[in-house]
Amino acid sequence: MSAVFDRLEHWVEHQPNKLLFSFLDARGDVLEEHSYQSFLDRSNLIAGHLTRWPGLKAGDRVLLVYPPGLEMICVLFACARAGLIPVPTSPPSAYGSGAALYRMEHIARDCAAVALLTSRESTDLLHRSLGQNTGNGIAPGRRAIRDLEWIITEELLESAGPVPSPPPSEVFFLQYTSGSTTSPKGVVVTQENILSNCEMVVDHPAPVAVSWLPQHHDMGLLGYYIYILLMGGTTHGFSPTSFLQRPSLWLKTITKYGGTASSAPNFAYDYCLRPGRVSDATLEEIDLSSLRVLMAAAEPIKTDTYRQFLHKFEPYGLNPESFYVAYGLAENTLAVTSYGTKTLSLNRRRLNRGLVQTTQAVSEVSGATHLMSCGRPIGDVSIRIVEPETRAVLGKSRVGEIWVTGSSKCLGYWNDVALTEQAFRARINGQDTDPAEYLRTGDMGFLHEGELY
Repeated sequence: MSAVFDRLEHWVEHQPNKLLFSFLDARGDVLEEHSYQSFLDRSNLIAGHLTRWPGLKAGDRVLLVYPPGLEMICVLFACARAGLIPVPTSPPSAYGSGAALYRMEHIARDCAAVALLTSRESTDLLHRSLGQNTGNGIAPGRRAIRDLEWIITEELLESAGPVPSPPPSEVFFLQYTSGSTTSPKGVVVTQENILSNCEMVVDHPAPVAVSWLPQHHDMGLLGYYIYILLMGGTTHGFSPTSFLQRPSLWLKTITKYGGTASSAPNFAYDYCLRPGRVSDATLEEIDLSSLRVLMAAAEPIKTDTYRQFLHKFEPYGLNPESFYVAYGLAENTLAVTSYGTKTLSLNRRRLNRGLVQTTQAVSEVSGATHLMSCGRPIGDVSIRIVEPETRAVLGKSRVGEIWVTGSSKCLGYWNDVALTEQAFRARINGQDTDPAEYLRTGDMGFLHEGELY
């Protein structure tokens, strides 16, 4: 039996009627919801169809292309139960689908997908986007999507027969990187990775989570859907568009449901600080005292944004000890470090030369830069700061590449042995006593008093 499904079925046995997921519209009204039992039932029903679908077999990769909502999460678990390898990707948008299509084409070819699982809404948008080609029909790249087997899972309403036990598959899904600096790469995420990182990240039982993060991205998908399920909690979700239209919905939802955990990138905290985004009247309705975790991650955290957000919302219940910074990446399942609350003032010139020198004198302020700590390594995560060319560990007060190892380190990149060897199995030179294989993150940073910057 699959370890992940063992955990799900444990909760179904002990709390079948507890709310697992609810999804809200921009007004905060519930659009759809699942208890633990109904989520398992829906996932099983879809899995029953997929195991009997002509042309699909265990190990096949299938794209998941859904608008924000709960069906994609049900389908993800259904695929894993059916022995397929789900590959979540960003859905097309009514406001412009070029980037989403390009990404989808690349992913479909890279993982050799055989099917596309989707919704009626995304199907309409995809057909419209594919039909925008002119000249001699659909371009070759578009055929990577068009020629897949398309399955609209919303139409799967009746049972197709008994649901098989989950196969003992090591791979749970492929998480494609954002592709902001290079082409998206398919990170192979295992069940062991998920269970290990979940235990490190979720630091209180039965969390009540609030999230508007994209569900195809690791922080949203793992942190607020998969991990919350595994820990017996509840997630109240809504779409990124709803957050952008009405940022107060985020804070009001935390207040309404007594949210204990939420996360966002720096831009979201900055967005809430802009004049008029959260009115004075709304502030009087907000109570953030239930939060045990309010995490800033996924992009560089600006010290001014952190301080201003804490200053503005501490009077409305935000506990400074609950508001912290973390660092992670898809290649390490999700999180690497957490609980960062400190700020360092550093000599800018020396930092530009890779040297760490703190500044304290008033005369040094004009030449200083400020960095937020990303916290300490969590669980069994081990970090080394390494000179990228020589692969030698750097001493204290030196900036280098961040190398990571531990049970959250994923297997590698899908179908790319050379890049996997280079990125996931790096060895430190000159240290025979350290046999570990490290993940080269490609990010630069340093350790100071045990914390990562």
